[in-house]
This record gives sequence, C-alpha cells and structure tokens, in this order.
Amino acid sequence: MNRRQFTKLTSIGSLGTVLFGCKDNPVFPFKKNQIIGCFGDSVTFGGKNGYVEMLQKIVDEKRPDLNLSFLNLGKSSETITGLTEIGHPGPRPYLFERLDETLESTKIDMAFFCYGINCGIYGKPSQKLFASYKIGIFSFLEKLKQRGIPAVLLTPPPLTLETVPIDIDEQQPFTWQNPYPKYEEEVLQEFKEIILSTKHQSVIASIDIHSVLLRNQKECYDKDPIHPNLTGHRLISEAIVEKLRI
Repeated sequence: MNRRQFTKLTSIGSLGTVLFGCKDNPVFPFKKNQIIGCFGDSVTFGGKNGYVEMLQKIVDEKRPDLNLSFLNLGKSSETITGLTEIGHPGPRPYLFERLDETLESTKIDMAFFCYGINCGIYGKPSQKLFASYKIGIFSFLEKLKQRGIPAVLLTPPPLTLETVPIDIDEQQPFTWQNPYPKYEEEVLQEFKEIILSTKHQSVIASIDIHSVLLRNQKECYDKDPIHPNLTGHRLISEAIVEKLRI
C-alpha cells in the first residue's frame, strides 16, 4: 500500500460528521509576530508575486504593529486528492508527501489552505472524487490539530472558460489543457461548497475567493482560465483582508 492510499484509508474511518456543518466565523485572533504558512498549488505559489506577497504588503501597511509574516508554501500542480490525469508530465505533487516534513522543519503559528483547481484533474464529477477531496481536507486539518495550529480555508478559484476559452475535444481524455466543459459548474462549485461547509476544531475562518474571481473574471484572467492575473491576486488578497477584518 502506498502512502496516498494509506492516508485515504486511515482518514475515511475518522471522517464521520466532524468535517461538515455551517457556522459563523469568529473575530479573527491575530497575535503579534505570528508566522502564517500559506499552502496551495500554483495559484498560491503565484510565481512568488501573487496574493500571498500582496497580503504581506497590505498587512505591513495597515497593521505594522502585528509584525506578521506570510510564508509562501505553494507548490505548482499540487493536489490533496493524490490524482493525476492522463497526459500530465509526471505524477502531480501530493501535499501529504511533503506536509509532515514541512511542518517539522518550518515554524508556523497559523496555516492558510487553498486547494481544488487541480484536485479534480479537470475531469467529470463523481462521489468518489468528492470523497477524496473531503478526506484531503480532513487529513490536513488533523495534521494541524496534532500541532495546535489553527487553519484558514480558502475556496478554490474558478475555471474561467467563458473569459479564456479553450478548444475542447470531448473524445480525448480531460486534462488541464483539455478540461471537462462543465468542470467549473459540476466540480469546482461543489469543492467551493465543501470548503465553506467544513467544520473542524482547527478551522477558525473560511473565505470564498471563488465567487469574487468568477464575478470579475474578465478583469482577472487573460492568459489561461486557471491562473488569475495580478488583478485577480489583488482581489484574493482584498477578500482575505475584508473577511479577517485586518
């Protein structure tokens, strides 16, 4: 049994009803000198010039007294489901193959989490897929719980085929270059709802970045339908600041 299978099997038995339910987010408990680790895929990585870095600048300007540090721990192509589509150049990185080592070697007081755009590998929806996504969220939160680290969950961003269309061949396997035409509506929208309804001891806030990017997609996407441009990253950072009342 490989590590990806082990993570899923050991997590699913504990999932139960712990993960899901609606709640209001409390006032955000920032403390001085906290280090916030920002986990995610290429949208979080942002070429080290995206919403994480913008958030650092905003906080430095608005609340220099807090002296917060935001660490960009994003990794391009990564998933929390452990899946890889046919035609991808090698297996997609899997968060749980680096998470323990990262948490051991990097001191963080809080974690931001933003996964989903890659996690369905751009294919059709299924209950198995949604279960894998839920288990990935739960596994991440349990790792944080063991270390007493609170988490802020961000919804995945949208797939904006309306603004940046792609010629899709539905006779070929679906990939990031040839996505399922209803991936946004049938997969990412469900991932968004899963994030927003997640309840766990480690979760102290949930933030919907999906909706603001979707509403403003013409301004936020230009090169491809997956990665927001600088305007998109700015809107993500502003959504975080507004939600957390920084």
